[in-house]
Amino acid sequence: MTTAAINRQTVMTKAWENTRFLMKEFGYAARQLRDVFARALRKAWAAEKAEVALVSRSIDCLQAEIEDLENRTRIGSAGLERQRTLRNAIARIEAAEQAADFAEKRELIESAKGRFCAVTFIKKDGSERTMKIQPATLKFNVKGDNATEAGKKAVATRKARHPHLMPVWDAEARTVRSVNLATIQTIAIDGLAHAYAA
Repeated sequence: MTTAAINRQTVMTKAWENTRFLMKEFGYAARQLRDVFARALRKAWAAEKAEVALVSRSIDCLQAEIEDLENRTRIGSAGLERQRTLRNAIARIEAAEQAADFAEKRELIESAKGRFCAVTFIKKDGSERTMKIQPATLKFNVKGDNATEAGKKAVATRKARHPHLMPVWDAEARTVRSVNLATIQTIAIDGLAHAYAA
């Protein structure tokens, strides 16, 4: 279970999207923009508060409510909307838990600094691999700020699309490789192995 804060950026984005839709769809005059936006903002704020309240509940509790709705003879449009809201809340909780898990693994690997650590993970092809990593060496083998704009953009895009992949320095192959944080089984540093469930 996680606790979430209200995302003000999401509230404003939803409010402006709703305002643009209402202004275009119903032909409100420009002088009515303030009133339309105020209504849209109140609606977006209420929706975000309701979602945050849902996200503070456990996944099991949310799934039980979804199952209850699915077992009813008739649920109507309000019930379908409630199911969608509950599924979105579960997805948001799972994404937050996954991000926290990835951050914990990154931090543990990076804590080795100049020392070696062994990471065992499952590769894309399904095979198991143990890689000997030296985290501090990576910064000497990537361009960083000296990279071209296209290179920086490619790195940012890769990070956004593949948050589960962590670039590391493979000490044995002496090259930059990627570790799949989602499939890590063990991280061994200084003779202490940290095991993770698959």
